[in-house]
Amino acid sequence: MASTESTDLGHGTNGAPQTTIEEQIYPNEQSSVEKDNTHTLPPKYKPSPKHVPEHGWGTDNPIKTVSEGQHLLDTGIHDGKQIYNITKEGKIVKFQPDNTPENGYHSYEVSKPRDIPTSVLKQMLEKGLISRTEYNRLRKGKR
Repeated sequence: MASTESTDLGHGTNGAPQTTIEEQIYPNEQSSVEKDNTHTLPPKYKPSPKHVPEHGWGTDNPIKTVSEGQHLLDTGIHDGKQIYNITKEGKIVKFQPDNTPENGYHSYEVSKPRDIPTSVLKQMLEKGLISRTEYNRLRKGKR
């Protein structure tokens, strides 16, 4: 004999909940994860001592000045939390968030072309930052 008890699982959803637990507990507030990932301040370039070429620790940062870094960050191509761009010397840099209150980002040169998402390479090609030949070479993981 089948039970007639209601489970309140949301009919028509195959038992999948229609809201998260956080949404049920705090219905009118952003989840804590959303709050942590939301910045009202624009990204701010903050070079890291780890990536200074003379330091010998971490991948080198080819950006020479804070103003150059801020410009590259502002005009970069976003992929999730990371932002990519190309220096005047043709070096591809990746900006990484530092998770600081001022929304700081540091940068370093991408040492492995395969680490650059294809979607970023496509946008670089579309913007004229790289040629078709460079795009194909980078996509294959070559410099």
